[in-house]
Amino acid sequence: MDDQNFQIVEEEYLPSSRKTNFFQIDLLKAAMIFLVIFDHFVSWNIKTDIGVALWERISIPVLLVILGFNMGHSFKEHGDLSLKQLYSREYFKKKILRYVVPFLILYAVSTFIGLFLYGFDFSAMYNNQYYPDHGFINLFYLILPFWGPGNWFIPLLFQSILIMPILYWAFTKKPVLTLILTFVVEITMQVIVFFVIGDITSWEELHYLGLFMNSILFYLSAVGLGIWFSSGHKLTEKRNLFMWILFPISLYYIIYYQFFEFRFRFGGTPLIRGDYHFLVFPYSAFLVLLALNFLPKTSKARISKTISLIGKSTYHILLTQILGYAMITMWWGTHYGMDVPFNPFDIIDLLVLWLVFIWLGIIWYKIDHQEDLRRKILYYLNFFIMFPSVFIFTFWAQTFLTPNPFLPIFLCAIAAVLLHFVIKRPLDIHILFIWTVFLVISFITVIPISNFSH
Repeated sequence: MDDQNFQIVEEEYLPSSRKTNFFQIDLLKAAMIFLVIFDHFVSWNIKTDIGVALWERISIPVLLVILGFNMGHSFKEHGDLSLKQLYSREYFKKKILRYVVPFLILYAVSTFIGLFLYGFDFSAMYNNQYYPDHGFINLFYLILPFWGPGNWFIPLLFQSILIMPILYWAFTKKPVLTLILTFVVEITMQVIVFFVIGDITSWEELHYLGLFMNSILFYLSAVGLGIWFSSGHKLTEKRNLFMWILFPISLYYIIYYQFFEFRFRFGGTPLIRGDYHFLVFPYSAFLVLLALNFLPKTSKARISKTISLIGKSTYHILLTQILGYAMITMWWGTHYGMDVPFNPFDIIDLLVLWLVFIWLGIIWYKIDHQEDLRRKILYYLNFFIMFPSVFIFTFWAQTFLTPNPFLPIFLCAIAAVLLHFVIKRPLDIHILFIWTVFLVISFITVIPISNFSH
């Protein structure tokens, strides 16, 4: 099979375009992205008391397992492939278009929006959006200058593009050994952190720790379990019996970690860093197995189309909530809108954020799948004028009594998107061009009269 005839059907972590579609996977991904948005809105002062390790903090581990599961199925559909075929030009082209290009767009747009909101003071934006003394090193592992929560997952996803083919190839040759090695690699990363970094005594050391914790190798066992399940996910299969041993061990650890504050330490230094590691992944992996075995593979229910669409749009929803929470962080000084003392009205804010982030993420996903490049560019401009306008309009209304100049801009921007993607009556390309030029000019004109800088 040569490269021209070889076409990888993407393994989609966020979203999915498999020939063999699993509704269970779309449902899981949709549920997990709701939990991600929840996690970034609810502070640890609340989460510590509601047992999140057992139900809410599973979102990233489940998505990592799905990443491996989808990749395994995508490659397996093409039979026995060589490394050269796995690392094809088509493979990298699809990954770049699917993941890298949207992130680069987010990088450019979010940086502009951040500069605008901080009065075009780069230092103020850069230092206030992350923890104090935001290190320059962060830029080298794709932390946005206008930072938003969830940003750390982007480098993991990009690194997975590089290692997934060889990891899958290893599983086809020595599956048991490869699965064991994924755990060994992850444990080795933890050991290196313990001996090389040790206690965190400065922001610089925390930045170096980030280099490890933003690496896919730090979470490799979750991906390995997903690949393993792609070759057989029946609970009763002999090959999966080991999960009946790992699951209770993992559950036992999580319960003691969550409710009894148990930590592995040596001389006061943590032996294991982070909430996501080889001791917690089997718990989430077992939940994925349960979903694959007991949820329907296909569904004809009316709501199933919406669920599948959310599942397919989760990467764009992730990017959307990064930018949205970045703007909230700028205004509130934190992205945690729900904190102690608990205010029941904060639940309304969470519901609104679920609605806004998921809807905008779906629109972004649909724009990305526009075949007409001209329309795609014009809709991108409308979308990224609409996006900040709705947030600026909300906070302007809370601060100023004067009429909001962003309201008509937002209404015009959202109208073009609604006409195309909701009402299904897109504007003529020439009218859309004139419409978009008017919006861009209007937005630029309004910028000088607004002052949101710290």
